[in-house]
Amino acid sequence: MVIKIKPPKGTLAEDIIYHAKALITGFKEAVEPNRLTIQYPREVRWIPERFRGWIMLDIKKCISCFQCAWACPVNAIQMYRAPNGKFYPGIRYTECILCHFCVDACPVGALIPTPIHDIAYVDFDEVKFKPEDMSRPPEYVFDESERVIKYEIKDGRLLKIALPKDEIKKRIEELDKVIEQSGGAPAAAESSSA
Repeated sequence: MVIKIKPPKGTLAEDIIYHAKALITGFKEAVEPNRLTIQYPREVRWIPERFRGWIMLDIKKCISCFQCAWACPVNAIQMYRAPNGKFYPGIRYTECILCHFCVDACPVGALIPTPIHDIAYVDFDEVKFKPEDMSRPPEYVFDESERVIKYEIKDGRLLKIALPKDEIKKRIEELDKVIEQSGGAPAAAESSSA
């Protein structure tokens, strides 16, 4: 059975006003667009402090309560049995929507949110992280970015502000502190040893 929905019929005057408004909006966007283009990968977008990115696991803190797996709305978390008999979470990023419900549900803070978001893999199976893979950040291959871009609205206009490369280094250092606190190896140390 096919259900057809008919658009509401207006008067001729209402239709003309509707189309005129649409044309004016299109003309405004063409003359003075309220959007910006980032020249990726040379420019990367500034990420706010509480951005929901890649999730790390502190195995030492995990109590195998399964709360993270139960909280996941898309069943992206699979529990793996370790040699010690406990179960630890692994995440399939092919399914994960980065809602961080698992991070919020963890009663001991074993799942650690990070601002890492720009991750690409060659093989489909590489995005399935087991617990031991989640205890350190993904291997950092290269960074082509020259500057970080931040948006600001001033006098009703959207402005593109370039932050220095030091901003990226500062973010990496902050992430390294989080990793060191959880007992993992810092990202900077791993990338320099490669």
